[in-house]
Amino acid sequence: MFPAVGRARRNFLPWLVYSGMLMPFGILSRQESELIILRVAALRDADYELEHHKRLGKKAGLTTADIEAVQQAEHGLTGRRGMLIDATDDLIRHRQISDAVYAELMRHINEKELTALLLLVTNYDGLATLMDVLHVPLDEPRP
Repeated sequence: MFPAVGRARRNFLPWLVYSGMLMPFGILSRQESELIILRVAALRDADYELEHHKRLGKKAGLTTADIEAVQQAEHGLTGRRGMLIDATDDLIRHRQISDAVYAELMRHINEKELTALLLLVTNYDGLATLMDVLHVPLDEPRP
């Protein structure tokens, strides 16, 4: 994936810093960020990101059940995690968060976390588009 983004050399380093500030050094927890990224990847059929972030998610402490849940249409997550995923669904499907989801989401997060969520979702949605258009192949599995 990095060689694909690196085609635009002048943009690569600033993008890398930006992406790193969203995850792993973002406002949302590492586990929450990984769940959100996995959900974006599942909704976008972004196999590269899905496989890559399954590994990263496990390293961050996600369970196999967590990872499988965000790949299902009915994720079954509740509370804060469930609302982050519902908001991610709205953003990917409709480019907006419905009033009902927004109201419930804001019972669980603050404005700073909302901004981080929006930036994280749209960054990984953009990466999914880039990898799809450029036909970025999956990495070889690691042992």
